[in-house]
Amino acid sequence: MKRAALFLLVLPLSARAEIKERIAAVVNGQPIALTDVQERVAPELLRLNGRGMVGPVLDQQRRDLLKHGLDQLVDEKLVESEAEVLGIDVPEDEVQKLVSELAKQNAMDSAQFREALTGQGIDFETVRASLKRQQLMLRLLQYKVKPRKVSDEEVQSAYAAMVAEGEAEVRARHLFIAAPDGAPPQQLERAKLKAEEALRRVQAGESFALVARDLSEGPGAAEGGDLGYFRRGQMLQAIDQAAFSLKPGETSQLIRNGGEHGGYHLVHLEDRRKIAAKPLAEVQEELRNKISNESVLKEREHYLASLRKSAQIDLKM
Repeated sequence: MKRAALFLLVLPLSARAEIKERIAAVVNGQPIALTDVQERVAPELLRLNGRGMVGPVLDQQRRDLLKHGLDQLVDEKLVESEAEVLGIDVPEDEVQKLVSELAKQNAMDSAQFREALTGQGIDFETVRASLKRQQLMLRLLQYKVKPRKVSDEEVQSAYAAMVAEGEAEVRARHLFIAAPDGAPPQQLERAKLKAEEALRRVQAGESFALVARDLSEGPGAAEGGDLGYFRRGQMLQAIDQAAFSLKPGETSQLIRNGGEHGGYHLVHLEDRRKIAAKPLAEVQEELRNKISNESVLKEREHYLASLRKSAQIDLKM
């Protein structure tokens, strides 16, 4: 212990300041590193930096993003600690089941889903961790907040709204050029030029499928980037938004996302079609569970506020 204390005492002031700067917060004695905060909001920071803003407005928006990311990490620390105290956990086989269900929603098996995520610039382990956190929060809320009984009338009303709103699915093609954060500048420049070449060729009238086969680095390149049919919310957010905002035959502008598997995306819409609603008998239990879970999740902010109130939180940024 004395040697460790002596080591800290003889550290230069600049080194001690550097160590302090690396900690963004301490939650019940558990530190949150600034690098973790930066990683959490890296895609948003990258998009913000690409808008060409400068000066106080940019600085403030950066601070707001980092604050939002830190708030998320603080809440996650509190949830993890509370779950540990209560003996609540989400076992790995359940996490894998959640991944498999998400893959099934995208008409893929787990291996295809993992490959598709990589092609869209999404880290597979990040998705697993996110699903586990969501399920852990739901478990905690179900433990703390007694789910209310959902009536048949509520289920029928939710089904009527679902039918009235209608649902659509789209078939799109996707082209991906890898440009991960932290890559050498020359690699990033080559990726940008390659992505711009792809966009120029498509805008000049070449088949999107042909350009994707020639240039795409995504897993579906050999099939011309065909993603098949998918529903809203089943793809990377930027791809999802682009696909559902396009008309059949249209191609998006270049979409840049950051992260370890970041890069440039192009989306081309092939088709859009309405989906016939399933009979009530087939979806009533799913709707009942959804309404019940939503009523529990409404208590999320109140619950997190109570955890924050009783915790020792030292924010350093």
